[in-house]
Amino acid sequence: MGFKEQAAADVDNVFFNEAEFAEVAIIDGKPVPIILDDDSLNEKADVSALGLAEGEQLIFIKEKDMKRLPQPDEQITIKGKQWYVNHALSNMGVYEIRISRRRVYD
Repeated sequence: MGFKEQAAADVDNVFFNEAEFAEVAIIDGKPVPIILDDDSLNEKADVSALGLAEGEQLIFIKEKDMKRLPQPDEQITIKGKQWYVNHALSNMGVYEIRISRRRVYD
């Protein structure tokens, strides 16, 4: 097994394992494992000129659990609450999504 295959297996079996890091959230009506990571968000804010939006959260979701990468200002529902996408990127099969309760305009 090569590096890419091992990394993909780790995403499924370690990072998104509910006994380890993940929790199940209902996103747009579908239960999916996510990782909430406020520590990384706070670290990024220290080096970001934009800072944090009020109520901003950082979540990680497996690409295969969403139809597509959410776009900025798009609304998503997580656990029955509306959130706005501030920023989203894809990295090694995982979406990293910054969300906030209010719209953030650049």
